[in-house]
Amino acid sequence: MLERLEKDGADIDWILTGHAVGEQTSPISDALALSRYRMDIDNLLRQVRMHIGRFEERLKPAIEAYAVLDDEEKIVDLSSSIEKFLDFAPGSLAGVALSEILHPDDYLHFKTALDRQKPHEAVLMFYSRFKTGDGSWLNVEWSLSVKRKPMTDQNEYTIILRKTDNPLF
Repeated sequence: MLERLEKDGADIDWILTGHAVGEQTSPISDALALSRYRMDIDNLLRQVRMHIGRFEERLKPAIEAYAVLDDEEKIVDLSSSIEKFLDFAPGSLAGVALSEILHPDDYLHFKTALDRQKPHEAVLMFYSRFKTGDGSWLNVEWSLSVKRKPMTDQNEYTIILRKTDNPLF
């Protein structure tokens, strides 16, 4: 079938990969991929709220903040919820690496767990200390969702966070 399409003048590389030979990926394509993930997150949270809403108030999860991280673990998409959650000025966490706001000991634990799992599509849960705007540490329960970036060998991460009163450390 591919031979017949090629004979008819179809761009086989584009059909197979979504890119023409020699085509560079652009920042706008990355933005589109991130936008899709943000829509997925918003839809997921909406569905969770809808289904949980059927139960008693005490069963509702407390998701207080979220952000999307790129393959280098830098914050690339945020709703400012994580900045409010950690008491940072608006816009100050854009492009910041997770290692800069996660306690060094907890970051090591996170990296070990991530390397051990080698996930391409997984959800991991952690209890960690996150740095706040005033430099103190906040105990946080958080989950990390790992997704493979379309047509690449890179991962993207979504994190959701909530405060915990448990003295875990």
